[in-house]
Amino acid sequence: MNVWSQNGWVRILTDARDLSGFSRTSFAQNHERSFSKNANPLYNLHVLITSPETIQEVLVSAVRAIGARNGYASARLEAEILLAHTLNISRALLLARLGDAIADKDAAQFAGMVARRAQGEPLAYIVGHQEFYGLDFYVDRRVLIPRHETEHVVESALLAIKKIPHPEPIIVDVGTGSGAIALALARNTSRTKIIATDISPDALAVAQLNAARLHLAERVEFCNADLLDGIATPIDILTANLPYIPLERVERLPREIRHYEPRLALVAGLDGLSVIRRLLKQAEAHMARAGFIFMEISEEQGAAARDLVNVLLPRARVEIHRDLEGLDRVVEIEFGRG
Repeated sequence: MNVWSQNGWVRILTDARDLSGFSRTSFAQNHERSFSKNANPLYNLHVLITSPETIQEVLVSAVRAIGARNGYASARLEAEILLAHTLNISRALLLARLGDAIADKDAAQFAGMVARRAQGEPLAYIVGHQEFYGLDFYVDRRVLIPRHETEHVVESALLAIKKIPHPEPIIVDVGTGSGAIALALARNTSRTKIIATDISPDALAVAQLNAARLHLAERVEFCNADLLDGIATPIDILTANLPYIPLERVERLPREIRHYEPRLALVAGLDGLSVIRRLLKQAEAHMARAGFIFMEISEEQGAAARDLVNVLLPRARVEIHRDLEGLDRVVEIEFGRG
């Protein structure tokens, strides 16, 4: 196969809304066009995988297709992940079988996945899962994809549990999305009561699915609520990864975030703090006397978040924690001190 041949031409699929319905031969007969390399041939890309091929040959072509549109830094890894997912085998086994032929139906399914990735769809949505804090979460376009920097919220909350002066802390995760923070805390604690809220019923459906998949459904109570509405019990630890992208930054977000991830989970007014501001205004009435809040923020919001806490919660202690890259990432608020 040549997705990008030596003479500078590529072969792409121009209409592949139902890739699984075509054999590789019918692709070539009915949907193939050629474009010169200088004419942006990957516009509206749907990759064509043709002729009897080995796994290695398919991977090479997929790397070229993904890399031409998204850059080559992770193109090989992404192609391997997609093909391993298609064949329902591990990457290690995939690499051990590079000389094996690939079946028509698998080639068609893989072609569809490569096309989606080349168009910018996040890898996690294509394969349907994302690892977070050692757990495998189902994700789709109803929820934000869990990021590793959010693990700092989980780590901070786990440390704070040791400081709670009674044995069964109440934890509330606001804006739970896929349930990543709440379920990671449930897996790593034993005597906590955990409540997870989200304003989006669609997001809660994904979170509940993950709770069932991870056998944690009995550990977390899910509530369809705006922030802390309906929460009556005093909260020992509040966690939140709320929208924090300023409106003016939306058009500068990476394409795969801007076009695919839910805007409701991303954007928060002119300064990116509008949702966090609303939460902080509710917080004091809901927090236990010696409670903690841990919220994720954008790297440029540390000073503004600190000032906001000092204004709205003047009796609380506030600290900004940095992530592994040295960027401001988590706001810690402690009540009962200062």
